[in-house]
Amino acid sequence: MTEAIVSAVFERLTSISLQVAENGVRLVVGVNEEVKKIGTTLCTIRAVLEDAEKRQVKEQAVKFWLDRLQNVAYDIEDLLDEWSTAVIRSKIEEPQSSFRLSSLQPFANSIPRLVGRRGIATKIKELSESLQVIAKEKDDFAFIVNLSRNDDIEPERPKTTCFVDASEIRGRDQDKNTIISMLLSENGQERGIPIISILGMGGIGKTTLAQIVYNDREVNAYFQKKLWVCVSDPFDEMRIAKAILEALTGIPSGLGELNTVLVKIHESIEGKKFLLVLDDVWTEDERKWQSLKCCLKSGASPGSKILVTTRKENVATVMGCTRLFHLGKLSEEECWSLFSQVAFSGWNHGARQILADIGKKIADKCNGLPLAAKTLGGLLRLKKSREQWQRILDSNMWELDEAETGLFSPLLLSYYDLPAPLRQCFSYCAIFPKGCKIEKDLLIRLWMAQGFLGDGNGMEIVGEEYFDNLAMRSFFQEFETDENDDGIIRCKMHDIVHDFAQLLRKRECYVVASNGIEEQRAEWYHENARHLRVILDNEQAVIPSLLYNAKKLRSLLVDSCPSNSSTLNVSLPRLFDELTCLRMLDLSNKFRRQTSITELPCQIGKLIHLRYLSLEGNKGLK
Repeated sequence: MTEAIVSAVFERLTSISLQVAENGVRLVVGVNEEVKKIGTTLCTIRAVLEDAEKRQVKEQAVKFWLDRLQNVAYDIEDLLDEWSTAVIRSKIEEPQSSFRLSSLQPFANSIPRLVGRRGIATKIKELSESLQVIAKEKDDFAFIVNLSRNDDIEPERPKTTCFVDASEIRGRDQDKNTIISMLLSENGQERGIPIISILGMGGIGKTTLAQIVYNDREVNAYFQKKLWVCVSDPFDEMRIAKAILEALTGIPSGLGELNTVLVKIHESIEGKKFLLVLDDVWTEDERKWQSLKCCLKSGASPGSKILVTTRKENVATVMGCTRLFHLGKLSEEECWSLFSQVAFSGWNHGARQILADIGKKIADKCNGLPLAAKTLGGLLRLKKSREQWQRILDSNMWELDEAETGLFSPLLLSYYDLPAPLRQCFSYCAIFPKGCKIEKDLLIRLWMAQGFLGDGNGMEIVGEEYFDNLAMRSFFQEFETDENDDGIIRCKMHDIVHDFAQLLRKRECYVVASNGIEEQRAEWYHENARHLRVILDNEQAVIPSLLYNAKKLRSLLVDSCPSNSSTLNVSLPRLFDELTCLRMLDLSNKFRRQTSITELPCQIGKLIHLRYLSLEGNKGLK
C-alpha cells in the first residue's frame, strides 16, 4: 500500500510543479530546489518498495520503516493540496492586469500571501529533511531494486463470467443434512428455544453452510418465519433487535427504545414457529444477549430454533447453545474440486491438464479451507503460464507463522499480485463495518475522494475497472445486481477478507462505537489515524474526545441514531476546526425520520482538502 501512496505523491508533485510554472507563481527562495529533491528521493525509494512491502510481513524493522515512509508521504500529499489551493487563490486574487507583488499593489494585501507561501515553504523543507533521513535508512536493509514498473498492466480478463455461482458448494452435503436434522427435530425435553451452534475457524465455511440450510426446501416448509441477522462485532442489542423486527414485519423500525422493540418482536412471533440465524457472533458478555433471549423464549412456538455461527466455543457456551456442531475442513479431494472450479473457470480441457499437477499442490496448501481455495483460485484464474503458477507454489508467503497470520497467507499472495493502485483501493474497504452491504457506486466515489483513481477525467470508468478486478479475484462476494441484471450494485466482504483489510490498515483505519455510558477505550486512537467510522449508539452517546486530536484524519463517517441531533450540531464547529485534512466526510442521516443536522457551521470553509461530503437525509438543514 505504501508503494501506491508514494507513487501518487510523486505524480502529484510533478503536476503541482507544472501548475506553478504555468501560472507564473513566485516561490520563496530555495523551495524549488527542495521540491526537486523530494521528487528525486521519491523516485529512488519507489525502486525498492516492491521488495520492502513483501519483506515487511516477516521483518518488523522493515514494517516500521514503511510506516514512517507512508506517514511522511501522506503529509507531503496534504501539503501539496495546500500548495495547489494557494496557487489557485493567487490566480483568482491577482488583478486582471496581472500585477505581481510590487509597489503598484497595496503592500498590506501582499503580507498574508507572503506569510502563506513562507508557511508552505517551511513545511516543504521540514518534510524534505524527514524524507532524506528515511531514504538513507533504506540502504541498511539491502533491498532488491526493481527498475521495471508494471503497475498499470491489467491482468487478462477471463472470457466467461467474472463471478462464481455461490450455489456451487463442494463437500458439505453430510454437514448440511446433519444441521437440517437438528432444525427439524422436535424440542423434546429441552426447555426454551433450542440453540444450535456451528463452530469453526475463520474461512472454513460456517456462513455458507448456514445459508445452504436456511434456503433448504424442507426448512422453508417447516418454519412459518425465517430471520437472518449478521451480528459481527460489537454485539449491538438495539441494531440486532431492530433487524429481527424488520425481518418479521418487512418495515424498518424507527423506535428508539430497546424495550419497545422487544415488545414488538414478542407480538410478532407469538404463536409462530420461527428459525432465527445469528451469523458471526463474537460477544462473550452474556448480559448483551440476555434481554433478547428472554423475549424470543417467551414468544416462541414449539419447534422454533436459533442457529448461531461463531469461531469461539466460549461464545456458544455463553449463548446457552444446546447443540454444538464442529465444522471440519474440506478433504483434499473436496478442496481440489473447489479450487479447480474457480481457477479453471472458462478454460479448455487441454489447458487444465497442463497445470493440474501444480494446481493440486497449491490446493493442498489451502489446508482444507474453502475461502483459501476460492481466493487462490481467483488469483490463478488470471494466470495462464506454468511459470506463473510455479511462482505461487514456491512463494515464501506459505512459510509465514500460522499463529501470526493464520489464513492470511493465500490472501497475501493475491494482494501482492495486485497492481499498487488496487492494493490501496482494496484495503480502504476496512472502513466499512464487518458484514455490511457495500454500495459499489459509493465505494467508487470514496476511492475518488481519496485520490486513488487519479486526478483527471474518466475516474468513474477507472473505478469500475478496479471494482471488477477485485471482484474477479474473490475479494468481494454476495453480489446484488440491478433489476435488469445488467450490473452489480452492491456486495459484501467475507469476514476473514475484512480482517485482512483491517490488518493492512492497522493503526490507520478504525471503527469506534460510542454509547455514552461505558468509558471510551483509547486503543483505537493513534496519532496517525487516517480513516474513522464513529457509531453513536444512543441518545447518550457523544463524539469521543480523542477524535479532536486525530488531526490527520482523511475520512470520517458518523453513524448516529435519530436522537443524536443535538450532539452532532454542538460538535461540528470543533470538528471542522481540528480535522482540516478531511477528504471525505459522511454526515448523512440514515434514519431519515427525524432531523439530525440543522446547520453547517462556517468552519467548514477550513476543509480545503474535502472532496466528498454527504448530508443526505438531513431534512432540516438550512
